[in-house]
Order: sequence, then structure tokens, then C-alpha cells
Amino acid sequence: MSRNSRRGFLLAALAGAVLNVQAAPTQYNLLDVYNMALKNDAQLAAAEASMKAVQETVNQGRSALLPTLGLSAKTQYNKTSSELTNGSDTDENYNSHGWGATLTQPLFNMNSWFNYEQAKSVGDQATAVFANARQQLILRVAESYFNVLRSEDSLMTAKAQERALKQQLDQARERYNVGLIAETDVLVARAAYDNARVARIQAENQVSVSYEGLRTIVNQDVTDIAQLEKAMPVVAPMPNNPEEWVSMALANNLGLKAAREGVTASESKVKASTSGHAPTVNAFASYNYSSNNSSQASGNGTLSGDRTDTVVGVQFDLPIFAGGAISSASRQAGYQLEEAQKNYDQQLRGTNANTRNLLRTATSDVDRVHASCQVIISSESALKATQSGYEVGTRNITDVLDAQQQLYSSISNYLNTRYDFIVNTLKLKQAVGTLSPTDLEELNQWMTDASDELSVPDQCGG
Repeated sequence: MSRNSRRGFLLAALAGAVLNVQAAPTQYNLLDVYNMALKNDAQLAAAEASMKAVQETVNQGRSALLPTLGLSAKTQYNKTSSELTNGSDTDENYNSHGWGATLTQPLFNMNSWFNYEQAKSVGDQATAVFANARQQLILRVAESYFNVLRSEDSLMTAKAQERALKQQLDQARERYNVGLIAETDVLVARAAYDNARVARIQAENQVSVSYEGLRTIVNQDVTDIAQLEKAMPVVAPMPNNPEEWVSMALANNLGLKAAREGVTASESKVKASTSGHAPTVNAFASYNYSSNNSSQASGNGTLSGDRTDTVVGVQFDLPIFAGGAISSASRQAGYQLEEAQKNYDQQLRGTNANTRNLLRTATSDVDRVHASCQVIISSESALKATQSGYEVGTRNITDVLDAQQQLYSSISNYLNTRYDFIVNTLKLKQAVGTLSPTDLEELNQWMTDASDELSVPDQCGG
């Protein structure tokens, strides 16, 4: 190879290496994914737009209490034809124009006032709904993120089990070839290995599905995420007193707060509807100017030129009867208030029960994590003992395969239980209204680079 050829080969190899480095997927941690979701999640963006739209009703309600100013102007061409008493006809063509301004200030309007109070409550309700959507985003990101980790752990477990069963199948064939076991054992090992292959294929598909779920939230391709360290502590929520958690939930739960604001808004609507029978008082002032070049004959001479009118006053209106519309609207508002109160009552009961259940579940998850960890240790010991018995002829291959299946099932259960604990703890914090990005920041401290090894504990604590 010539010097130029070698140089070209090296440059091509270097360029390929650079391209490979540039094409390497970026690994994202939990906080990275959340920050992307804040910018790109369509559900949160829709909730924000809805909040802003509803809050505009506050400005609209306030406007009914503030002065209004209107301007008007006109110009027109006039053509008239008249018959005078003396029997003669007269035709006249002329232009006229003018402008005017009217200022109105409500002095007393109970309906407008209570509508404004209702609008403020509806605005506060929209703010609470959006804040709840922010918390829901935190929870959706966490659930989607850990669903990916679940699927990746399941895939690693399936691959490890497939390798172990392949090794078991190879050993069975060797033992069969030297006459130590019957062909039945080989067939049993083969069937177990084939099932493991199917499980691995399903697990590979589930990884793609879970990543797609994450992509739906962040609207960006994410193909590699950080793993959860096996050293992450699993500690029961404190305080271990349901009543304290329920008290926090009743004070801070955003769904409950939104329902409470809904009741307040409905109460104001009842007052506004009832006040439809109340009088209204408005102050007004107007100024009008008009001009024309008409020349109409009269007994006293000619009428033509400019004219101005200035009016200042107070107007009182009292609705007497509106065909029953006001009474019907008042009854309708009463039913809507009853609906809001029942919805609040249902939300209150649900928040109470949900908080208690989530506290029990998160506390139970801690025990499940420690128990599942111990199952792994016991399953490993059982597998070793079964394999030893199989080698000396006291156990058959089915016993070995069952022991292997038990081990990998216990590993999968342990990993899933850890993710259950994290998600249920976040749900508990959402129920009491304290869930925030800080919780994700704390979790993110336990994220580490992705590994091809299962995150199985070295030992079990607690």
C-alpha cells in the first residue's frame, strides 16, 4: 500500500470514528427527561392554555364594574321633497354630519359584582387545576421513566435466563451423549430454553414500547436512560401516622382545592342569579355635535348650522318581570351549587381514602422490597443445592429448571417492587399536595450510567 493510500485509509477510518462518536446516543437521566417534558409535553401545554383562557373571565367580570366610553360619528347625504301650503313644491339636497361621546359608570349593580366574584373563584380554580397538571406531569414522567427501566430489567433478566437455560441444555446433551441421563431430560431442557427465547423476544418488544411511551411525553427520541443504583435506600414514609398525612392532604391536595373553589364559584353564581331582580343605577354623560347645510323655510326664517347637546344624569332601572327567566336561572344556579357541593364531598372522601391507601401501600412496599431481596438469596441457595443434587442423581432436571425459574422470577419481583415503592411514594406526595420537582432531583442523585448487569443487591438490609 502506498503512502497516499495509507493516508487515505487512516483519514477514512478517523472520519468513521468521528461519525460514530457523533451518532452515539445521548444518555438522559430522570431530571433531563423531566426538563424536556416541561418544554414539550402537549398535555401540560393544553392545561396552561386552558388556565389562561379561564383567567381572562376575571378581566371580563371586572370590566362590568368599570366605566365604559363610546364614540360615534356619522355623515350622510339627504334629499327631501316638500309641498308647501301655498301649493308650491320645494326640493332640497344637503349634507349632514356629527359625532358624539357617551360615558357610563355603574354605581350599583349586584349582578355584575357577584359575577365578578364568581369569575375570581373560577380563575383560582383554574390555577389549582393547572398546578395539579404540573404535579401530574411529574408523576407521568416518573412512571414512564421507570416503566422503561422495568422493561430493560425484564430484558436483562430474560437474556440471563436464556443463557442459563442454554448452558443447562448443553450440559444435558453432554450427559445424554455419555449415557448418564435419558433423552427426556434433554427434551425438557430444550422446551425450557425455547420458552426463554420467546420471553426474551417479548421483553425486547416491551423495551421499544416503553421508550415510545416516554417519547410521547418529551416529543424527542430517547434511546438510552440512566439506571437506578441498587444502593438506593428504601425507607418507609414518615411520619407513620395516617391522620397526619390525611390532614396534610385536606389542606394541600390540589384536586380538593379546585373542587373547593368550584363550590365558592357556584355560591357566587347563585347570588348573581338571584340579584337579577335587584335594581341597577348607572351614571352617564354624553356630548353630541351635529352640523348640516339644510335651508328649510319657516315662519320665522331659516334653520341651518351647527348644534351641540350635553347630557349628564343618573339612570335607575328595576326589572319587574322577565317571563320567569330570572327565577329559572336562580333555580338552575341552585342545582349547580348542589352539584358542586356533592362533587367536593366526593373529592374529599376520595382524597381521604386515597391518602390512607397510598401510605399503607408505600409502607408495605418497603417490607416487600426487603422480603423480595431475601427471596433472591434463598433462591440462589436453593438452585445451588438442586444442581448439586442433580449432579449426584438425587434430583432431576425438572427440579433444576424450576429452581432457575424461581431465581429469575425473584430477581424480577425484587426490581419491580423497588420501582413500585418509588412510584407509590410519589403518588402519596401528590395526594398530600407536596409533590414537586425537588422529589425528582432527590431521585436523580441515585441515577447511574446504564449497565448490562442486573441491579441485584449484594445483601439485604432491614
